[in-house]
Amino acid sequence: MTARLYTSHWISESIGRVSGSVHTLTQSRAVAPRGLAWIVTRRNVPFAVIVFWWAVCFGLYAAGWPIPYTHHNILGVSALMAGTAICAAVGYRLGIGSQVPEPRTVGWTLPVPVLIGFAATLILVIPQTQAYSGFSLLDLGKALTNQGAAYSGASERIAEGFGARSAIVVVQALLAPFTLIVLPYFALSWFERRRHGVLLLVALVPPIVLGLLGARSVDIGISGIVLVGSWILSRVRRRMPLRGFEVVILVFVAIAGIMAFGAQKLSRIGIAPICPPGGPCTRNDPGFIEGTWVLFASYASQGLEGLGHALDAHWVFGGGFSHSKPVESMLAAFFHFQPAPVVTSQLTTFGWSDTRYWSTALTSIANDVPWPLVPFVIGAYAVILGAVWRSAVERGDWLSVAVFCYAWLGLLFVPQNLQLAISGPTYVGFIVLLGWYFARSVLTRYRVDRWASINRFQTLRRTGSRKNE
Repeated sequence: MTARLYTSHWISESIGRVSGSVHTLTQSRAVAPRGLAWIVTRRNVPFAVIVFWWAVCFGLYAAGWPIPYTHHNILGVSALMAGTAICAAVGYRLGIGSQVPEPRTVGWTLPVPVLIGFAATLILVIPQTQAYSGFSLLDLGKALTNQGAAYSGASERIAEGFGARSAIVVVQALLAPFTLIVLPYFALSWFERRRHGVLLLVALVPPIVLGLLGARSVDIGISGIVLVGSWILSRVRRRMPLRGFEVVILVFVAIAGIMAFGAQKLSRIGIAPICPPGGPCTRNDPGFIEGTWVLFASYASQGLEGLGHALDAHWVFGGGFSHSKPVESMLAAFFHFQPAPVVTSQLTTFGWSDTRYWSTALTSIANDVPWPLVPFVIGAYAVILGAVWRSAVERGDWLSVAVFCYAWLGLLFVPQNLQLAISGPTYVGFIVLLGWYFARSVLTRYRVDRWASINRFQTLRRTGSRKNE
């Protein structure tokens, strides 16, 4: 009888071990897919989108169509972009980790920081229009019908410099950690649980109005990318793969967005598109389709041509803040110093421009970091993107979602410019949110370790008490 019991116990343990091994093997295969399957897992969706966009931009640049680039220093550009892509892939892999992020259920009550940001977004609309636009809110109709005049007025206001709008810039910077979280949170809550839809629509009004009054698509474009990031996140959190008709809808939405972009730009310039570095690349009177296509290709790929010119510059250390022109201007105004002759400020010497055209995010980073180290900076940034993507998928909280959306936007724009650093308030707000995120992570880990230590201590005490008994 004892032998039978022992045998049955041994068989059950063996079956348990085999089941555990099979479960572990299945998990490991789910966690670490190989080949093309690695790209389509929910761990890597945002990075796959980034790689696709980078490839499109480089393809337009290398093909020299529809814009006949000179391809100055094309070997250096290709090597630098390849190194950047490799560092970004390795960094993202390190940041996301080996385990598949598992979504948790979250509540959708409005957090206090989101409420503060929502109120601040609405309050700041009027002073922002006065500081950055040549039209007031009451002149929205005039701005719509004359985007060229709206652009000229906005350019004159911007040319006045930091001193003319220092008060509103400081207020924007102080409130940016709150205003930046509004759109990502409302978008995710709507896409995932159909909550706060009215608030989402209201939050979209300020960037659209400011973009139309200034005839600039930056605010509208950033808002659109944040919406896409939140939508991707909502799909992954709900474990919903893309279906065929949804892909078709996305293609049509992308085409509509490009056409709207082209319509605004063509209305603003009023003439045939001027392609970098300043020559015509279309007929004198191009059609809407041709003009829109050339403008899209220019904005997508001109940064890589500018990067080739930037590689001729003499490297000078910019002090650690010259990668952001607005931050450099604010510091120079406060502390009264002359900015260093960094890489971007030398572009005009080499037949390019640091204001009219783009030269990729790599050139701006090279203002403060030597060229060989620039790809490693992007790699470190990709580590952050991987970490916040995991947190956003798992937690779905307002802080993780906001940091992910803007970190993803920043890496997406690498072939164009250092987008987050172009606006001083946006950059300051992102840095504060990123610091907030890491501080929360450290405190959370400290609390977990502390409770684990307390539990171990209590377990040891109970074990000792039982032995003494």
